[in-house]
Amino acid sequence: MQHERRDGRERRGQRVSKAWRWPLGGLAAAVVGALFVPIGGPLWVHLMVTLGAVVTLVSMAKREIPFPVAVAQWRLGGDDPDVLRARVLSAVACLQQGQPGLAVFRLKSVLPDLTRAMGADHPDTLSARVLSVQLRGETGDLPDRVGAVEQVIVDITRVLGPGHPDTLAAAYCRAEWLGQDGRTDESEAAFADVIAATTEHLGADHNMTLIARSSLTILRHDRAGRTGDEDATAVATAEAVEDMAAVVDAMERAFGADDPTTASTRRLLTQWQNALPRETG
Repeated sequence: MQHERRDGRERRGQRVSKAWRWPLGGLAAAVVGALFVPIGGPLWVHLMVTLGAVVTLVSMAKREIPFPVAVAQWRLGGDDPDVLRARVLSAVACLQQGQPGLAVFRLKSVLPDLTRAMGADHPDTLSARVLSVQLRGETGDLPDRVGAVEQVIVDITRVLGPGHPDTLAAAYCRAEWLGQDGRTDESEAAFADVIAATTEHLGADHNMTLIARSSLTILRHDRAGRTGDEDATAVATAEAVEDMAAVVDAMERAFGADDPTTASTRRLLTQWQNALPRETG
């Protein structure tokens, strides 16, 4: 019976997260210390100093785990799947609020707990890994971001299959980074593979399919301007404009004309069309 209770506690994990132990300990120390400080000026100094320290520690704790999530962990345990998912969602919220650095920090802190509690091959763990690699690669936190995302692709394909949205998102990320690193031919081939896979598994009008098509077209348009051959540039640019027009038509049909992705892609197409006569002239 004792062994079963111990196993239950281990499965639940820590009730109080490591991040919140310091502010709670500081608050307890402030209260205890106040009992031994004379009433008057010294007591007020003690309270101001210790409470200031506690506020600082609370700010540091909230950076890793928001207070509502810390309360949920107190109730359910640190290894509860809902608590772990809430920690991942708090990182996503940081990203939506324009704080990618904080999102990376929170993902780094939750990934070891996800791996330990749910397993390295659990879908939630793999999804968090994909998001973490994407953000760290974009923020310059990975020395070899292409190699890192390739390893994630291998792991997630093995568990979830080649057609899973997370697998395809990681593959798109790899194609994009190859292009940003100047590996244009590899990037073009990677985008073509992504488009084929997303079309097969998600559909021709899926958001990821159309965005991959637009990214490939942008890659080809940019490369056309660096050929040094005016005739070849004119032909390649005209083909890119035609391809992007088809993408915009598909976006308007699938997302609507007022969708932000559709609108931004249409603006880019208009810029290309306006420049086309000068390029071909």
